[in-house]
This record gives sequence, structure tokens and C-alpha cells, in this order.
Amino acid sequence: MTRAADSKKIAPHHKDRLIEELLEQDRKRFQRLFEFISRGVKIIDPFTTYIAENVKIDKGTIIYPLTVIEDDVRIGKNCEIGPFARIRSGTRLKDKAQIGNFVEVVRSSIGVNSKAKHLSYLGDVKIGENVNIGAGTIIANYDGQRKHQTEIGNEVFIGSGTILIAPLKIGRKAVTGAGAVVTKGKNIPEGAVVIGVPARIVKSQGHKQTVS
Repeated sequence: MTRAADSKKIAPHHKDRLIEELLEQDRKRFQRLFEFISRGVKIIDPFTTYIAENVKIDKGTIIYPLTVIEDDVRIGKNCEIGPFARIRSGTRLKDKAQIGNFVEVVRSSIGVNSKAKHLSYLGDVKIGENVNIGAGTIIANYDGQRKHQTEIGNEVFIGSGTILIAPLKIGRKAVTGAGAVVTKGKNIPEGAVVIGVPARIVKSQGHKQTVS
């Protein structure tokens, strides 16, 4: 064995210390998980679920396998999260919110009974109640220099593959068609239906017009 290879070997006492540290981290992690379980949170597979220290989850919520919930997250009652979901710091999920597989949420508020079930990125967005976020939706919150906010009103339907370029506001009961790209600052009025790239209004009080 060469001297270089030998120098990479871990000394026995260092190895023992590392094992002890890893076991202690696991002990703390499982202790947190079982505290949530004792309060009425259903964690399907504790062995593949990570929940950070500063997290609050109300009873009735279900967390599916391979979910990561980071620091400073608040989750209401009867929510569903995962599998393969990542809930990042600064996120607030209201009661009955659903965050599904391969969805990432950061610094965002998800309203009561609102859903993002598949393959989406939700960053710096405030979502109202009873909103459906279609599969593959992206909130483009970063312009290369700053993060920007998006607001989505109650009962909005976001079609699959929609890209929302912040800053942006979407009015109550508005609809985006599949694959629509709503560009920066082009707010969508209440009840409007938009489609296309860039998005244009095809239904708004009976008149056709471009997004303004």
C-alpha cells in the first residue's frame, strides 16, 4: 500500500467517534418523528422521512416516504405531503393542502384545500384557497439578480406545464391553459382564461384581448 493511500485511512478512534455521531443524529431524528406520530401525524415510512427541528405539523396530516421538510416550516391539519416532496424553509401549508411527488416549495404560503400534486416548483408564491396547480408548473421567481413574488387568488386553476414569471398576480377563478407562459408583470384579471406563449386572454367578460 502506498503512503498516499495509507494516509486516507481513518484512524480507529476517529471511526468510532464518527459512528457515535451518526447514531446520535439518527436518534434525534427518530425522536422528532415519533413525537409527531404521537400527536396524530401519520408518517408512512419514518426511515425515509426527514423533518428538521424547527417544524410544526398539526394532527391528521399524512407524510409519504422520501419527503424532506426543512427548518422553519408550518403545516396545518389534514394535509398530504409526498412522496418525494421537498418543503423548504419559510413555507406555510394551510389545512388540507396537498403537496405531491417531486414538488418543491420554498418561502411560500399554500392556502386551504389547495393542491400541487406533481412535478412542480413553487418559490416565493402566495396561493389562495381551493387552487389547483397542474403537473409541471414552474414559478420562475428568480431573474438572475432578485427573487420576486407571485400571488394566486382563490379558486384559480393552473394548467399543466404553466410557467409563471414573477412578479405576477393572478385573480380569483382565473384559468391558465396547459403550457401557457405568463410573462413578468402581466397580471391576469379575475375570472380570465389565458393560453399560449406568451399568454393571452381568450375569455374575459366575453371579450378577447391580450394580457395586460
